[in-house]
Amino acid sequence: MMSEGKTLNILTEDKIQRILKRMSIQILENNLEVSKVVLVGIKGQGYQMALRLQKMFESVHDGSLTCDLAELTIDKKNPVEGDISLSVDLDRLNDQIVVLVDDVINTGRTQAYGIKFLLTAAIKKLETAILIDRSHKLFPVSTSYCGLALSTTLEEHVEVSFETGKGAFLY
Repeated sequence: MMSEGKTLNILTEDKIQRILKRMSIQILENNLEVSKVVLVGIKGQGYQMALRLQKMFESVHDGSLTCDLAELTIDKKNPVEGDISLSVDLDRLNDQIVVLVDDVINTGRTQAYGIKFLLTAAIKKLETAILIDRSHKLFPVSTSYCGLALSTTLEEHVEVSFETGKGAFLY
């Protein structure tokens, strides 16, 4: 929920679509040797981004690569004690290319615990796709595909809405 006060639209809906198209092409180009990629969206906006990325992915390739989708549920405030679960059987990720998808990376904690969980499967390769990287990492998590690197203060907030006519906002 956006706060009262000054709000800056940092990404329009159109710009987000162009970023997702570019990401989908990059994912395809970096994984030409395989027949399937699994997008794992972090519950909430990460999963919404993964849905849109999957649709964009299907529109830019020739059909030689399948793009599956799964939702990762994680307690972002307390990933250590909260349950982490996947909408599909973890064994379905064995020997697959997996892309962990989220809308915003701040400290990297959510992604780090998500990666830890995903690595309990025998995956072939793990990449990350992030729409906005805020560069406040406390965990050694790199971003394979980044839409926008944005330097912010710790007091500022970034919110992404994938609803029609929305975008990404800094407040």
